[in-house]
Amino acid sequence: MRALKRVEGINVVPLIDVVLVLLAIVLTISTFVASGAIKLNLPSSSSAIQTPAQKIDIAVDEKGSMFWNGKEVSTQEIIAQIETLNQDSQVSIRGDKRALFNDFIFILDRLKLQKIEKISIVTKRES
Repeated sequence: MRALKRVEGINVVPLIDVVLVLLAIVLTISTFVASGAIKLNLPSSSSAIQTPAQKIDIAVDEKGSMFWNGKEVSTQEIIAQIETLNQDSQVSIRGDKRALFNDFIFILDRLKLQKIEKISIVTKRES
């Protein structure tokens, strides 16, 4: 009788092929993901982390325009909206790196006057 040949290891080449195809698909799809409607050039920081979507998003672009959850609003409307928030509200602030620091401080000051402590400043991770 003839003995069967023993297989000494597992062939990983098909597994590598599948992983590479999945990687190519993920990289291709990720280039089509929209980054948002408001064009901001966020400053970089090495400690930036991906945060889940916040309930309230305030943004300032380089021209000084202010946005409340993606909708452009005036300074008076920002003040009125902040006054409606309670102390447990979570707010994220995004400011273009060319925006005036005064606009950023204005928003922070209004949030602090309302005693809101859960404030996150959104940056992009340095690459």
